[in-house]
Amino acid sequence: MQFDRIPRIEIMEIKAELSDDTLILILSGRLDGQGSEELKQALIRNLTDRIRHVLFDLKDSPYLSSNGIRVFLLARKMVQERSGTVMLCCVPEFPMNILSMAGLNRVFPIYQDQREALSSVCMIHEESSSSASIPELCEVAGGKMEIRRIGEGTAALRISGSLTRVLHAGIRVEDISRIRFSNCEYSLGLGALAENPEQARHLLGEMITLHGSIVWLPTDGMYIPDFFTPVRNSGNVEIYSGFAAALQGPFHEYADLKADQPGGISLSGIYQAIFRHAREKYPDYSGIVAMTLIGRSSGVRSSGIRHSPIVENAPIDGGSIMDPAHVKDWIEVTDTPGYVGETIVAFGVGIDLMQDLSRFTREQLTSLYYIHPSNRVSQEMFLHNHGVIFKYAPVPQVKEIGREIRRLIITGEFLDMRHLMDDTKVKNARIAVSYISGIDATG
Repeated sequence: MQFDRIPRIEIMEIKAELSDDTLILILSGRLDGQGSEELKQALIRNLTDRIRHVLFDLKDSPYLSSNGIRVFLLARKMVQERSGTVMLCCVPEFPMNILSMAGLNRVFPIYQDQREALSSVCMIHEESSSSASIPELCEVAGGKMEIRRIGEGTAALRISGSLTRVLHAGIRVEDISRIRFSNCEYSLGLGALAENPEQARHLLGEMITLHGSIVWLPTDGMYIPDFFTPVRNSGNVEIYSGFAAALQGPFHEYADLKADQPGGISLSGIYQAIFRHAREKYPDYSGIVAMTLIGRSSGVRSSGIRHSPIVENAPIDGGSIMDPAHVKDWIEVTDTPGYVGETIVAFGVGIDLMQDLSRFTREQLTSLYYIHPSNRVSQEMFLHNHGVIFKYAPVPQVKEIGREIRRLIITGEFLDMRHLMDDTKVKNARIAVSYISGIDATG
């Protein structure tokens, strides 16, 4: 019997691009046996001496076989000799399932898009370029902190929504902002995931976004945090927010923190050390910093909002939800420090009241902070921090904090998300600091 030969319908198309020392291979077609062989040859052909990193863009590659995985592993072996990295981005659902089943989603950094992947490479370059310098020892009460410069350029905070409307429960449906996941690297505020703004505003709760993921505490009466990490950014799902403060721009410094005693070091102590360091080192220091932290908790003291601050829920006397008459009904506080020994990831903003803040208007400053009656108020600073708690897992000495945060969000055992009090403490941590030069408060 003679069988007709079935022609190959889909031919693998591979486009090779360069971004500094990163080879980007953009695939279109199935990574089956034949497609994988074509990819292998393209990899070998384009991996010149100047290449250190390889990025595979799988946006238009809906199928992944074991042959394709072997090409990824081959690339990894080839760039390891150059202290490089193999990354994947825009991974469709089926290839992602294959990678997860094989446990390779923990081996290869996976990003939403090329921009995010190349941004992580830039961070590695920035730290590598400064790795020959001696870290600067920064004095901090209860421990030590080594600070290293990693980046240049300006950083700003973009404010959407109104913190005043939040505090007076005045959010209307027209006050809800839509935020794309691609625009939420690091932010904190009040948000929700829902089908539309009207549904979202009834669920608005404490929110933090970290490296393209959202973690939030719905005000649905259940008080169970939720989180979502998109594998790829289709644009069909957006974050709805009543207020958000988002970092725009680079991190300028990394700091490695180690406590000398089991009690750990408070957030206010960390900010105090960073403020003091900035006053001494940077003449143009504005008095405002944004900080991202990943480390081990020595005790989390925290709070969360109980009700969505919409007009229907507003206090009848027109006062603030933080007023003594209302705060117990509106704010749930965990006064006893918890989650000792677990892993904490945080993002926050600090305002140094010992520094000249005259470049900012009062409206810009009050768009970032409020006085929390359960906080241990400091006369030297205003702080606003949100955090996510995971079951403890050792944090490796990563060169890029965003990559480790994303790995933890994808693979870690999630425990909680909270607004952090200033006396929340950590035992050790890696910290990324941005010095803020402007505030875009659109309201």
